[in-house]
Formats: sequence, C-alpha cells, structure tokens
Amino acid sequence: MSETEGRRLAARLEYLFEHVQPLGRRHTLQEVVDGIKAVDERGGVSLSVGRLSMLMNGKAPNPTVGTLRALADFFGVPVGYFVDDAVADRTMAQLALITAMRNNDVKAVALRAAAVATLSAHGLDVVRGLVEQSADQAGQHAEREA
Repeated sequence: MSETEGRRLAARLEYLFEHVQPLGRRHTLQEVVDGIKAVDERGGVSLSVGRLSMLMNGKAPNPTVGTLRALADFFGVPVGYFVDDAVADRTMAQLALITAMRNNDVKAVALRAAAVATLSAHGLDVVRGLVEQSADQAGQHAEREA
C-alpha cells in the first residue's frame, strides 16, 4: 500500500467513524474490534485495536481483503467503499444525507434518499454541498438560540 493509499483508507475510515453512529456517539476502536470479533465465527479476521489505530492513521501496510470486508460489514457499507472512488463517493453522499437527517430530524429528506444512489458524480457533489450547508445553518441557528 502506498502512502497515498494509506491516507485515503485512513480518511475513509475516519468518515465512517464520524457518520455511522447508531449509538448516538462515535464508536471506540475497541467497540469496532469487539463487534468484528463477535460476528467473525471462524476467527479469520485478526484485527486489534493497535492495528485499527494504525489503519486510522494511514500507517498500516496492506490490510487484508478480510480486514476490509470485516470493517465494511461492521459499518454497513460495501467493501468497494475502501478501494473504489465512485463507490466511496456514493456511500459518503448517502451517509451525509443520513447524518443530516439524524442531526436535523428532517423527515422529508428521507423520501429523496433513494434518489442519491442514482446521481452522477456532479449530482453527488451538489447533494453533499447542500447537506453541509444545511448542517452549517442548523449549527448557526442552535448557537443563536443558546
């Protein structure tokens, strides 16, 4: 794995930690490792907190396909998210939409969520920009009310 690929993987993992929060908070590294071990019946994936930390920092050499698959399964994303830019872009747009809905309780957006999967790269950029703008506005509104 090149340094660039290591950074790309680290950025994609960080994105998952920021946006996939079923507990209402960011997962710990230990929770991810424990979650993977809980479903890895054959013990085929050997992932420790230290190794996951290295992946998160872009310092781990060549993660196995099994490790990438286990991480993808844990976070509920396609394994292609880690290696294919188009899959990553679509997945990130979907996660951003879900995060915006969760943070802003925007139920009407849910009706449009299915359309995200069919957007072009430009369309995904537009959606991501709108979601980020909405989140920024919600944050400014919350600050004014505080």
